Amino acid sequence: MKVSLAALILAVGAVTVAGGPESPSRATPAAAGQASEPPVVCGFRNPGYTGLCEEKTPYVKGKELKDLCKPILDCLNNPQCIKTYCGSTTIRQGWALESAKRAKQP
Repeated sequence: MKVSLAALILAVGAVTVAGGPESPSRATPAAAGQASEPPVVCGFRNPGYTGLCEEKTPYVKGKELKDLCKPILDCLNNPQCIKTYCGSTTIRQGWALESAKRAKQP
């Protein structure tokens, strides 16, 4: 069966959009059962970044909110981390956790 290059590119593009890499704020399958729980909103500050950076992460019952924000903070301070946070900032040092709170129910 012969497939045109345009059809192949279209198919790959559709798969990439529909099943692309998970974004940091998207719930993971493990958190899918906790969908009714509001997420944790982590607030980060950096002298080289204008304003407060807020990122959401899934809530896990029984864990401290600041502990749930720690993986994001670790990434923000690690030049080797390729995940994108804070508007895709490239600043990878000097970040501090300023707040960790539950998001309000919609």
